[in-house]
Amino acid sequence: MENLTSFIARADTGMMLVETMTTQPSWRNQAKQLLRNFSDTYPNTPSRRSLQNGESLIHYIIENQVVYMTFTDSSYPKGLAFQFLEETQQRFVRELDRKIPTFDRPYAAQQAFDMTLDKLRRQYFDPNSPENVEKMERDIHQIHNIMVSNIQEVLKRGEKLEKMSSLSQDLMHESKRFQRSAKYMNFQVWLKQFGFYIGGGVFFIGVLYWRFFM
Repeated sequence: MENLTSFIARADTGMMLVETMTTQPSWRNQAKQLLRNFSDTYPNTPSRRSLQNGESLIHYIIENQVVYMTFTDSSYPKGLAFQFLEETQQRFVRELDRKIPTFDRPYAAQQAFDMTLDKLRRQYFDPNSPENVEKMERDIHQIHNIMVSNIQEVLKRGEKLEKMSSLSQDLMHESKRFQRSAKYMNFQVWLKQFGFYIGGGVFFIGVLYWRFFM
């Protein structure tokens, strides 16, 4: 795996805004699958987490309805991966803050931010560089509370939520159909009880109208 393959997307819709230029199709598909899952559970999705996926890890943070996600192998330092995501988030907001709410199509920020993302990726790519070793030493106590989950468990949970949502919609439709049926049945009962009197009244009014106005 090529470390720090990264994606930026909307958390509420899963729409991709930026991705690293060397992304392989399989990683893109996996990222999109996760983003769909996040959009189904948002805003209840944890704001930062690491996902175990075989020999690789997927780290992400969510800030102001935007997901910042990166793929690494299991040997890449977790703390450094989150520092990369945090700096990416800060630069993204600094450069595109006013434009972020207006992004309404896939990859809307690709042209504006891909060079910055690529530059940050190169800076963090080698965890053994003096700069990155220093970053990890400063941040050594910051990463222990970040939850690590298995990616399959997360995706299965998303599927269950999607099924529950579908079931809820089906029940709501059935309830509405039952309400319409109940209203029709009540009208039929009411008509049987009072229809004779209503018909008689209409007939009587018709006779009076014909008698005095025709």
